[in-house]
Amino acid sequence: MYRKEKPLPLKSSASSLTNNLTVFISPEKGSMSYAVVHKSVVNVISSSLDGSTVTNRQVVCKEPSAVQQNTPMVIQAKWISLPNRTVLVLTSLRGIQMFESDGSAMIYWHALGDPSSSDTQDQTNYGRGIAGVGDSCICVGTQIGEIHVFNVPAKGTNILLKESLVGHKHPICDLTSGPNKLVSSDEQGNIFIWSLQANGSLKQTESVIGKGVPCSSLVLWNDIIVGGYGDGQLRVYCAKTAKLAATVNAHARWVNAIDVAPETGRILSVSEDTFAKVWQLKEGTLPEIEYKYSESVTDLQLVGGQFIQKGGRGFCVTGYDNSDITFFVQN
Repeated sequence: MYRKEKPLPLKSSASSLTNNLTVFISPEKGSMSYAVVHKSVVNVISSSLDGSTVTNRQVVCKEPSAVQQNTPMVIQAKWISLPNRTVLVLTSLRGIQMFESDGSAMIYWHALGDPSSSDTQDQTNYGRGIAGVGDSCICVGTQIGEIHVFNVPAKGTNILLKESLVGHKHPICDLTSGPNKLVSSDEQGNIFIWSLQANGSLKQTESVIGKGVPCSSLVLWNDIIVGGYGDGQLRVYCAKTAKLAATVNAHARWVNAIDVAPETGRILSVSEDTFAKVWQLKEGTLPEIEYKYSESVTDLQLVGGQFIQKGGRGFCVTGYDNSDITFFVQN
């Protein structure tokens, strides 16, 4: 179904983090960009759509409190495309940073935790889980279970913390979003569904009680939620009712990332077990999921995976301690 293509080399290897790959497609510029975290830097590769030109750059984590740490570790990087602006968001052990889409300039910094506190937990309130909601909001999860909602203008640096959503009692693992909806997961496998209200705020409307296994990655497609878990399972839920529709023993080890092709409902899952697998979602009163394809990337613990086309005709993956982005394209 898919064939392996020539990889793109990174300047440094991928760290062992969940969801360690983000892709930004810019048709107006005729380019595709890929970002992968390595310790305190984010490796960014930009290429023309035909692959004829490739450029590399590194976005360095610049934390005001970094002098208090040996390494200002980046936890996640993700491009968020709002209707009027695309922002590269970085989360770290101590804060949240937002950059222009090309990573050239930092436009916002938000500190997490209390640097003056002697409480270790306060000092390591990392951010993890990033999603855009509505016309101008970017949401970021935190270790203490709060979700910060930032209002991002169409231009400039006047970014404001709008509200903090409280509900999770455990560290956030991932966020995903759809039209007027936000979905969040945590380290106990709990999933909360938040709906955008008329006044612009987010309100929790449904929830899934976890079973103690982290839900490390989430996607939302046409009122279908798919979660990837630390026990190798994929679980499919109805977003309207939060009811479990299907459970798949998809992988032998931790699922590190999942992605959805919005035009077709194809799901990509990647795991520490070296496998990248493609599935097909089917809508209905209770959604269904069907296995389509798998490929093992030999001796590589996969940590990131993204489709590179809205129909799911190609995807790319990253692996821990490996300096390549590996591509697969449909035959």
